[in-house]
Amino acid sequence: MPYEKNFCANCNRLRVSAKGKLHLCLFTEHGVDLRDLLQSHSQRTELIERLHGQLQAKKETHYLHDGVTGVTQHLASIGG
Repeated sequence: MPYEKNFCANCNRLRVSAKGKLHLCLFTEHGVDLRDLLQSHSQRTELIERLHGQLQAKKETHYLHDGVTGVTQHLASIGG
């Protein structure tokens, strides 16, 4: 379950919002803008590089147990 304390250690979930923001975790406010790289197929290499870079920075915890709820109030906006 995503709400369990140790869930993040093996989490591989990602979401892209309708506005082109990559959300590495549903329990954070932060999104990484991908929109500029979704305009043309010729930008595919740059898109992959940005995704790989962001995945390296993915946090190992969601801080939900500390009261941080992130975008969970607005899950419909990112398909949740």
